[in-house]
Amino acid sequence: MKRWLGLGTVVALVGIWSAGCNPTQVLYAQSLPVTKTLAWDANPASDAVTNYTVRLDGTVIGNPTTPTQAFTINTAGLHTLSVTATNTWGTSQASTLSLNVVVPSAPANLRVP
Repeated sequence: MKRWLGLGTVVALVGIWSAGCNPTQVLYAQSLPVTKTLAWDANPASDAVTNYTVRLDGTVIGNPTTPTQAFTINTAGLHTLSVTATNTWGTSQASTLSLNVVVPSAPANLRVP
């Protein structure tokens, strides 16, 4: 069963340190562009994170200090979201999430009964 997600949906990226994991989520959008919120687990306080860097398809879209970032998708197809954590000593490896954006297909067999 397909589940169409509304505008307020949060897309979760869990485990900022799980650099080897690259899950793909399918997002069924009623129309484009679609705006969503990416969320992830905050690093422990001992990591002294000053900010995160969020990228959509390789382009920086934000540097939040909290573990959420709104993003907008303009086209259907495969997109990549990534997050790194930064502190005084450097920047972590990226955690990534592949997002396949699917829109409804065009109606078929148009006719006048």
